[in-house]
Amino acid sequence: MKYIISSIALLFLLLSCKKDSNNVKSSIEVNLEDAVIQQIFNFQNKRNTNALLSYLTVENPTHRYLAAMAFGSVQDTLAIKDLVNLLKDDYEEVRYAAAYALGQIKNTKAALPLANAFGEDTSRLVQAGILEAIGRCGTEDHLKYLSVTRPYPIQDSILLEGQATAIYRFALRGFVHKEGTTKIMNDFMANSLMSSKARFIAANYLARTKGINLSGYENVLINNVSEEKNPNTLMFLVTALAKSKTQRALKTLKNIYPNQKDYRIKCNILRSLKYFAYDSVKTVVFDALQDTNLHVKVTAAEYLYHNGTDLDAGKYYTLGTKHQNWQVRTKLLGAVLHNLSYLKPKTKAFYSANMIALYKKSENIYEQAALLKALGNSSWNYRFISNAIFPATDTTNIPEVIRSSGTEALVLLRESPYYAKELGLSRARINAEINVLLKRCIDEGDPAMQAIVANLLTNEEMDFKAIFTDAQFLKEAQSKLSLPRNIETHNILQKAINFIEGRPNAPINNQSSSFTEIDWPLIRVLKDNHKITIRTSKGIIKLKLQPEVAPATVTQFVHLAKAKYYDNKPFHRVVPNFVVQGGCSRGDGWSGFDVTVVSEFSNAVRYHDEGWVGMASAGKDTESAQFFITHAPTPHLDDNYTIFAKVIEGMNVVHQLQVGDKIISIDIN
Repeated sequence: MKYIISSIALLFLLLSCKKDSNNVKSSIEVNLEDAVIQQIFNFQNKRNTNALLSYLTVENPTHRYLAAMAFGSVQDTLAIKDLVNLLKDDYEEVRYAAAYALGQIKNTKAALPLANAFGEDTSRLVQAGILEAIGRCGTEDHLKYLSVTRPYPIQDSILLEGQATAIYRFALRGFVHKEGTTKIMNDFMANSLMSSKARFIAANYLARTKGINLSGYENVLINNVSEEKNPNTLMFLVTALAKSKTQRALKTLKNIYPNQKDYRIKCNILRSLKYFAYDSVKTVVFDALQDTNLHVKVTAAEYLYHNGTDLDAGKYYTLGTKHQNWQVRTKLLGAVLHNLSYLKPKTKAFYSANMIALYKKSENIYEQAALLKALGNSSWNYRFISNAIFPATDTTNIPEVIRSSGTEALVLLRESPYYAKELGLSRARINAEINVLLKRCIDEGDPAMQAIVANLLTNEEMDFKAIFTDAQFLKEAQSKLSLPRNIETHNILQKAINFIEGRPNAPINNQSSSFTEIDWPLIRVLKDNHKITIRTSKGIIKLKLQPEVAPATVTQFVHLAKAKYYDNKPFHRVVPNFVVQGGCSRGDGWSGFDVTVVSEFSNAVRYHDEGWVGMASAGKDTESAQFFITHAPTPHLDDNYTIFAKVIEGMNVVHQLQVGDKIISIDIN
């Protein structure tokens, strides 16, 4: 083991001394009318490892390239040996694809061959790809030596980008070293000559990595925030600066906040205020509730929900009842109950009664759903929530959005750390009532309710094993599910069954027999004019499809659009400065489809800018109809969520969309 680790270190250290030499340049071109290329995509779509392996050694470099890329989606460990051999291919694009696929397989067995190839290759593109691949499959030892190696020359921008990306990919897997953070700060953020792309990746590392200590880098971060002109990098730098938790950092954030014209940066600053004392930031938050941008107002209300105080709960109520927007209003009302002390039951009851009155008065189903979740912050509201999802008469039709949100509210109050204290001597009686309700949610047959409750049952601290000693009711519910439509609920129920029966969770294989076949005649028609128009209640969005990287997904999306499936479907999920998501037939995010699409990943497209369109997923190979559009760069989604289109017109509309807005129609140009 010592020899292997030393070899890894030596390879990384010697790299900066190697000169880039000539590589065989190819004219690799993905022509979707090529019958062999279509066959390779078909084999990828069918997860046919053996067939794909046969293409790794063919004469045509484009075919080798695509077969290697296919394993980035198939992710079969049986391909490791053949992909390692491909790291010696004459064509750098093929070697790059092989490295990508090995990283995607996420098996540590690939790490050492990748490190060896790193030292032998002379293409900076391939070396950078290898570094990222090691970040996806390497061990802590690889991260350690990657973090302590001497800096690469500043002119090696591609290599530096690969190094930053590797450290970031390690962090996303939960592998973090102090030395890695030091390298990101000293070599990337403190170097004014660093390439903008490398700085972008470094800023993402600092913003998203949990548990890192940035208190000693206050000056460097302040300088970066003050000088950064690119909003795509600045939005992550403000979060990094807040992590230093110093008063100078807070002062800087307060000073720059009013001058930001980009709402996304404001949202990130507001979220980052959680690193500081509430009293030192609340004025900024209260002012943000009156911002002209709704995303900013919603983010401010969310801050108060998660970070507010009992003393200011009354103010949240006053602000909430007066606010004109239902999303801000319901979030503020939720903040009232969430932050009020359990020692004030009468006050909670008063506010709850007023919220119930608002619920009964509202004609907006999404406002009602949000109010139910808000009411879940007080345990004594369990009965009203129960009646909302299980009415006294069977003739009452309860919308699916209400059923799922009401179930979420029940779970929220049951998981509250103040649940027992709020109920006092009534705890045993109400526990029994709620347990009956939880089982009824499973027995009811609604896949959303089943999944939400099944997740709760796996909470080890709550010891549901002692309450539900027999998992038969979960098995019966699982057996009635329609697959692949309800694959997410099926998998969650299986985890609950395993938990109650004391069995480990086995790897989940989501490959379905009902998957979308690639419609090559359709793809051929789209080849030269693959654009679509989404008409929404807020305006028009135009997309350019990406059939070269996701032909099956494009097939599914276009077929659904032509069948008018998306017409009048709502955007059910909007996360400020993240995504807007739609295409759910239920309207709550829990719908599936009778035919799934396999995941299609490619390093040719990345979530490194706003406006990428991806498929919602409950895990690899579970995509069906729901899609999302990004508000901002989201590189943590790379190679986990299929990209199949890019917004080319109407991003201003995307930024205006809110929960409840509708897709009027989707037209194929």
